[in-house]
Amino acid sequence: MGYLFLLLTIIAESVAVIFMKLSNGFQYKVQAAIAVVSYILSFIFLTYALKHMPVGLANAVWAGASTVLVAVLGVFIFKEQLSITQVIFLSLIVIGLAGLNFSKSI
Repeated sequence: MGYLFLLLTIIAESVAVIFMKLSNGFQYKVQAAIAVVSYILSFIFLTYALKHMPVGLANAVWAGASTVLVAVLGVFIFKEQLSITQVIFLSLIVIGLAGLNFSKSI
């Protein structure tokens, strides 16, 4: 159950970041409102996730996964470019997340 809520946290926070960008500095109120509501949802989901998992693991997975997801969405939605160095370090985040989750089952 914890990972389901953590996944919802990651999605909600990533949606919030994308809509913050789309709000153009809160110029567009609908996009800004979606960003605010998404952040509220992300904190609600995180609170539920923390009932079922260690805080350090939850925070690391949340931060890392949402960083990678927002970077990928930035490429597809905003046509942002990632350098090879950025791709390498984003890949290291993914490897780190896999390692964190693998190490808890050893």
